[in-house]
Amino acid sequence: MFLTPSGPWFSISEFNIQAYCEVQLKYRWSGIVRVTPSMVLGTKAHKQIENKFVEDTKDLEEVSIEQALELAKQGISTVARELPITSPTFRLNGIIDQIEITPNGIIILDDKPSEYAHYGSQVQLYLYAIAFKDRYRPDLDIQVRIRHRDSGDTVWEDMLTEEIHNEIMERLQRMVELALGQREFEPTQNPKKCEKCTYREMCKTNL
Repeated sequence: MFLTPSGPWFSISEFNIQAYCEVQLKYRWSGIVRVTPSMVLGTKAHKQIENKFVEDTKDLEEVSIEQALELAKQGISTVARELPITSPTFRLNGIIDQIEITPNGIIILDDKPSEYAHYGSQVQLYLYAIAFKDRYRPDLDIQVRIRHRDSGDTVWEDMLTEEIHNEIMERLQRMVELALGQREFEPTQNPKKCEKCTYREMCKTNL
């Protein structure tokens, strides 16, 4: 890994955009941000899930992540939603939809509207896990999981392994090079993505 202390910071959600099409990322970094009806709907749905979680857990005592990790050693499980996470080593910021800290391991969960786990969504989950591990150094395995936002069914799950960590570090290095102008933004080669792209009208690279 070739990151330096003065390197750029990234929002973890940007890696989902990178996996979709790097040209989208180029527009976003230049200040052109598109808000679609599906994004508005997604924000509303997330808020509804958060409100229900708050109502369901209103009688439980609030604890810090450090306390939750200690409680796990005592056999006690805890859960949190909308958890801000920052990785000082890898210069990442994000908000985890839901995290469960149990005696048997940590589950980092993301709610998505699709019944298919897109690769970009998987990368996003791995980075949440990497950021959490870097920030809190837990002595527990970390599982990542995508849950269907409406049905509550598990769509995909995996474990954060050393092999996956190294693979994601390569993507992070690529992001650094894009941000520093050391690499060209590569457009997607999937014409179906171009058809649904919110930047289609202004993009000169669409298929």
